[in-house]
Amino acid sequence: MTKKNPVHGTPHLMDLLRHNSLYFPHKVALRLDAREVTNLQLLGHVNSIQKHFASFIHPGQRVALWFQNSVNWLASFIAINALGAVSVPINTRLTSPELEIILKDVQPVALITSKSYRGRAYEQEAREVLGRLPWSTLLLDASVLEGSIDWPVERLGVGAFNLDTPSLPDLMCIQYTSGTTSLPKGAMLLNRSYMQTAYHVASCQGLSPHSEFISAAPFFHCSGTMHAITVCLASAATLNAMSTWDPELFLALVEKHQCDVSHMVYFRDVLALQSNQSRRQLQSMKVTHDLGTPEFLQRIHDELGIPGISNIYGMTETCGQFAMWHARDDLKKRLSSNGRAQVGNAFRIVDPQTMKVLGPEEMGEIQMRGHTITPGYFNHEAATQQAFTKDGWFHSGDLGTLNEWGELTYIARLKDIIRVGGENLAPVEVEQVLRDCSGLAQVCVLALPDDRLDEVVSAVIVGANPLQDWSEVVGKMRQRLAGFKVPKSIYLADSLPITATNRVQKEVLRSQIQKNLLRRVV
Repeated sequence: MTKKNPVHGTPHLMDLLRHNSLYFPHKVALRLDAREVTNLQLLGHVNSIQKHFASFIHPGQRVALWFQNSVNWLASFIAINALGAVSVPINTRLTSPELEIILKDVQPVALITSKSYRGRAYEQEAREVLGRLPWSTLLLDASVLEGSIDWPVERLGVGAFNLDTPSLPDLMCIQYTSGTTSLPKGAMLLNRSYMQTAYHVASCQGLSPHSEFISAAPFFHCSGTMHAITVCLASAATLNAMSTWDPELFLALVEKHQCDVSHMVYFRDVLALQSNQSRRQLQSMKVTHDLGTPEFLQRIHDELGIPGISNIYGMTETCGQFAMWHARDDLKKRLSSNGRAQVGNAFRIVDPQTMKVLGPEEMGEIQMRGHTITPGYFNHEAATQQAFTKDGWFHSGDLGTLNEWGELTYIARLKDIIRVGGENLAPVEVEQVLRDCSGLAQVCVLALPDDRLDEVVSAVIVGANPLQDWSEVVGKMRQRLAGFKVPKSIYLADSLPITATNRVQKEVLRSQIQKNLLRRVV
């Protein structure tokens, strides 16, 4: 029997699924790659997986999920939560060395994966990584279809865990995110945070059991686990998911299933199709959101005919959408700013130098406090302390303003983070790999604007050998970094422009690149 969360009786995912199975048993819960699973079928599958897991997964233990969107991914996520264990979703785009860093940090009792996907042999890569770890870990193969729970289980490695970090009460998920340091950190997210945010999102987007929700989010993202999975369970909406992003497939699915609410859709790709059919295929779509300029969002409204387009604000550490607009809010506001904090949460704007709290329309760092913010980073106490002010506000690292009604407008990032599509990365991580692969000490990784992905990674280097084989360097980097982290362009410079405080002036480098003042070698 599923246990109620001890914090204020907050339900678990299994409680939501049972409710949906009782009142909407034959309604489709998930539609993915031409497969349909009803609420009742999903409940039966989750029950079977939970029984299978119960013999080797116990409350508080961490379980990593490293495979593509699938019915088994969704069912495993719910089953782990029902057992009181902690899910650790891992980006399938990460390389084996990146996977190893996370596994060493979080020390999961088990890793669930699949044999292969899009040319990657995940199970083999995972086996090799687990074999190098100084403790014993279970490897589960979830490649079989959802009708079976006969998942192969293999124990790899020897030795005991050496991690003293205890599991927090109510801890549901550890989501790894790039920060301003070279290594990723696991943001701890509570069950109550997921539930509160999910109900708020469902309210803002007008979701109900009659809704057809479509999401292009990978399940391993917070946007997948919270906005796609938990929101649809909380509202009993059908989740139309995609295992691979394809703008033409998205349009076809919306038209076929008359989807009315969408999430994490790459509308730049849809607009780039320049198809006269797009607006017709999207005529059922009423509510969606994206991140971008008012001009870009206005195009989604005008050219694609989606009336409920709006901006949002949030991050992994806030369990996703910390602020949103209701679909009925004024269009101009929805396009030009980022919404109001959900109930129980709050913003303030602070001068990043003096820490003075600023007034309406004054620009400064966005800081947050509330129920849906992470209690900290798993096994990283120093990073947790740095993330919060002494009086308990979370540093966003972003620049913005609040108006007199508490409505947020995001302006830019103070953090040195590059956002490639929906992925965040720390430049210092890429810089270290570039140093290792090129043998050069002076390197700078920076973002360049991109019409499709918003930003792409570029690099500027000093002291290169004219005969350097850059294709070989990039090839070595691809062995250690996910593709979105590898520089799309590399430039040579005589020196790096440095400030009085010894910081590289990246805006100067961007200007030099735009003016073709630097030699491009990649």
